[in-house]
Amino acid sequence: MKLFQKSLLLILIISFSGGIHAQKKKKSHPLDDITCPITQNELLLDGKHFASVPPIFLRVYNESAEYATLQLGKRKGNVFLYFKIFTDNTCVKQEQPLELYFENGEVLSLKNQLKVNCDGNVVLELSVSEIKKLRSHMINKIKLFTLNKDYEFSPTDAHNKLLRDYLTCFKYYKVKND
Repeated sequence: MKLFQKSLLLILIISFSGGIHAQKKKKSHPLDDITCPITQNELLLDGKHFASVPPIFLRVYNESAEYATLQLGKRKGNVFLYFKIFTDNTCVKQEQPLELYFENGEVLSLKNQLKVNCDGNVVLELSVSEIKKLRSHMINKIKLFTLNKDYEFSPTDAHNKLLRDYLTCFKYYKVKND
């Protein structure tokens, strides 16, 4: 009888510990399936530390030699979207919009926060609601309005996935202030 009780106790212990192990596996962190290539170095932006991810390269729609980059950065607790078009003398005014068109028909109009520049640079600070929208919807068109010409971009599914992954990475990343 003692052998039976010991065997039963051993089986219960093994079963119980296996159940705990299985429960631990079920709980995963949102970053478990994402590669987060965030870099932060000693450079300062306006006197503050910042972090960034690699740029996403976009080609101007129906053009063969005009390109732009879309890049995310984080400073303090704020996420910024940096957009740069590589066409000479592309002038962008402050408050000039960058419009994101989503598959569901919604349009998100973001206002440039930089002063007038003819380098094709646009900087946008993203709000929490804008980040949520970007993480939950696919962008099928981006329009950049400049003084000389309007540019249109068609991000791919891969671009959308990178953008969502990078936003998720920044959600959990704390900028280090040494």
